[in-house]
Amino acid sequence: MSSVASFLMVASGILCLTGAVASKGRPAIVAATVMVLAMIDLAYAALVPPVVWSGALLFAGLCLAVFLRSSSRVPSPRRSPALVTGGAGGVPESAYEDEVRSSIASDRCVSRADSHSGPTAAVLSAITYPVMAWQVLNHGAHMSGSTHAGRHEAGGHGHHAGDMSLISTFLTVAVAVLAVLLVICAVHDIVRRRPLVSLDCWGMAAMIVVMQFLH
Repeated sequence: MSSVASFLMVASGILCLTGAVASKGRPAIVAATVMVLAMIDLAYAALVPPVVWSGALLFAGLCLAVFLRSSSRVPSPRRSPALVTGGAGGVPESAYEDEVRSSIASDRCVSRADSHSGPTAAVLSAITYPVMAWQVLNHGAHMSGSTHAGRHEAGGHGHHAGDMSLISTFLTVAVAVLAVLLVICAVHDIVRRRPLVSLDCWGMAAMIVVMQFLH
């Protein structure tokens, strides 16, 4: 890996972490921290095997997906029949207003946990982590293959290379599409005057592009 690619990987991870901190989402901050540590180790230290970092990134993406699924199921506050009833056995109107205020306050706390402009950016972020996990694993296999070059026999190698080339082409196109979608979400965050939050999508788009084309 070139020094430029190593620097860009670490810089992209720092951008993701900055955007996660700006969005004030704890799961995103934890996942971005794992990403930064993985990029630093892969680029400079090489203390942990790539397969371990690949598993950690995959786990981080799954945790983000679970968090998004659970947060989307938060019920909206509704007025119960007991609150509608007034008079001698009913609940006073002031009690209803207090419950509404507390419900609105709790909803605001939930919305602060994911302050992206919409669910699309959060979903794309969760998808990007498994993609990075595959790229890290592919990077480790590439480095191992270059180290042991020339030790394999040529029998059946042409058909296998053709299959891998087709898969690699498909995944390259998928990475390019994902990067474009992340850039669109980042621009949308900027339009909504959230430049720091947009750094998460900018960093992820740069990360997968660097790991795909400059590793």
